[in-house]
Amino acid sequence: MRAGDFELLDSPGIIPANMANQEDAILLAICNSIGNAAYDNQGVAAYLCERLKTLYLMEEEQMTAPVWRKKSIERYGFDPLEPMVIPSLDGNEATRLPTGEDMLFKVAANTCMGDPENAARKILQDFRKGRMGPICLQLAPQIKNEDESFDEDTGERQVDVRREVKLMGENVSFSDGDNASSYTDSDEQRQARAEIAMRAAKERGLELPPMVEEQLNADSPDQ
Repeated sequence: MRAGDFELLDSPGIIPANMANQEDAILLAICNSIGNAAYDNQGVAAYLCERLKTLYLMEEEQMTAPVWRKKSIERYGFDPLEPMVIPSLDGNEATRLPTGEDMLFKVAANTCMGDPENAARKILQDFRKGRMGPICLQLAPQIKNEDESFDEDTGERQVDVRREVKLMGENVSFSDGDNASSYTDSDEQRQARAEIAMRAAKERGLELPPMVEEQLNADSPDQ
């Protein structure tokens, strides 16, 4: 656009190589705005699920993801906001709201023959193609409330997602110190879910790597 002695040119935005705010980098990865070689699909997909769940718990679903819950039930065969039983190696099962990682493995079991990588791609593509309905991952600035946290620079209301995501080979944590333990799975829970996923894959006739097969046989109670 030219006006008198001035000429205004518009050009695509430039994403810096090293982003100071790693949460912004994760959101860009979710939106497919950075190369997929720079992030882990499973970590980003799990973070997306956890963030959407957090928005619902904040009671902001009507403004951010009004039909995500309904679409999840239709496309993935489970309710992401319904408490689920979490298996444990010691046999003591616990019930809690699924984490983003739980949702990823549930999508894998229900729609991808137990393959979490395919499930991660499915979740991300469903979001990017609009199959989960209109979704806004960020909350617009509002008049500050004492009970809410805001970004000091933008005034944006913060979405407190307590998960870890792998980006550029590093773990990026959005956990909040004292409360992180209630949102973070133990190693035993992760191991239990991994074994269930491997057994489900084996039952479906998928060929497992020899190392995984040996570990699965070693851990089998029939051995």
